[in-house]
Amino acid sequence: MSGAERWIVVVEEPFLPMDAGGRVETFGFLTAASNAGIRMQVLVPAKSALDVDAVEKAVPGAAVIPLPRDDSPLAHLRVTPYMYASRPVGPLRRALHATPPRADAVISYSYRAARLGQEIARVWRLPHLVRAHNIESAFFRAMARGSSGPRAAAYELEYRKLQLAERSLGHSPLVTAIADISLEDHEWRRQRASVTTFHLPPFLPVGALADDASAGPAATRDRRVPGTVVFVGSLDTAQNVEALRWFLDRCWDGVRAGQPAAVLRVVGRRPEPGLADWLRGIPSVELHTDVPSIDEYVGTAVVSVNPMRSGSGVNIKAIAAMAAGTPVVSTRTGSRGLSWQSARSVPEMTPSTHLLVADEPAAFTEAVRGLLADPVRAADLGRSGRDYVLRTLDHTTLLRRIRDELPGRPATS
Repeated sequence: MSGAERWIVVVEEPFLPMDAGGRVETFGFLTAASNAGIRMQVLVPAKSALDVDAVEKAVPGAAVIPLPRDDSPLAHLRVTPYMYASRPVGPLRRALHATPPRADAVISYSYRAARLGQEIARVWRLPHLVRAHNIESAFFRAMARGSSGPRAAAYELEYRKLQLAERSLGHSPLVTAIADISLEDHEWRRQRASVTTFHLPPFLPVGALADDASAGPAATRDRRVPGTVVFVGSLDTAQNVEALRWFLDRCWDGVRAGQPAAVLRVVGRRPEPGLADWLRGIPSVELHTDVPSIDEYVGTAVVSVNPMRSGSGVNIKAIAAMAAGTPVVSTRTGSRGLSWQSARSVPEMTPSTHLLVADEPAAFTEAVRGLLADPVRAADLGRSGRDYVLRTLDHTTLLRRIRDELPGRPATS
């Protein structure tokens, strides 16, 4: 392994358990790089003690280094965005100056970790690639508009800080390239940035992409629970809660009117105050929080719903459901970034062939109800979606795209 590539990867936060889309995608990337023989030092900002042994076991060959997080009120008051201020560079800077360079490149595997990556690039003079999961300023602007009172004011302030920070990152001499997970986000960024930008579709964990139907989440395809609908998402995120409330308020009664035995399983972490009590009062809704893995819930459902009303990036939960062979019903917002409207970077995803897309409550309701009523059609749609994921998200191809953007490596065909 002495001649292997060596990367420093700075992640956003601990990614185990994989109970949110960003964590799933981060783990998928790390395992792909590990399987490709890339030697990694993985820097993990954490608010509390990190189980280094568990992380290193999950990503064989990687050396895991915890970094401190600052979630004090002072971090919110700094002129930099909270996501930067809460991941201070001071301790990292001291360690870098005391250690000779031991890597060929640094990968910030989230915009939120980019300030740390820039510090490594500056001190060790390394090429630096930033993986962007969202347009962060747009994310916070949407949260500001969906909130009220002091919370809305805090989100608005963070939005304005992020606008400046994104502009700076897009012209930073310490950034070699920015890889957007969403094609739409890439189009937005390339018009505003002077650094190289490109579209890099999501990584999924190796098991999700197994060709063998007896391996990974695909093994659940013959264990569908009739009438089961699943919604997956962090339940302390405004966009996810907005989507869940829209589906339950506008669609769920209609689904049950046509399919009285239907059950909705809501799977996510950290429900916001009052949400759990509200869900318990709705007929045929189950709440499953802080589960070790969402695979069993997604893989045994007949339909996965993704009724997002706002947000950017790619909804990894939709991709993960497709990888499990579970048919997806999504809004256009929920399917943005999946390239079904464009074939410029990846094969085209087509509504009605790979997933169902509906924005109006009546159409969304009918799509869900129709799949519950027709298991054969549901299975065909799930199979088509899975085939698309296997064809599009090959790890070797995605890693090649990253390598092509790192200086000193010959371009690959």
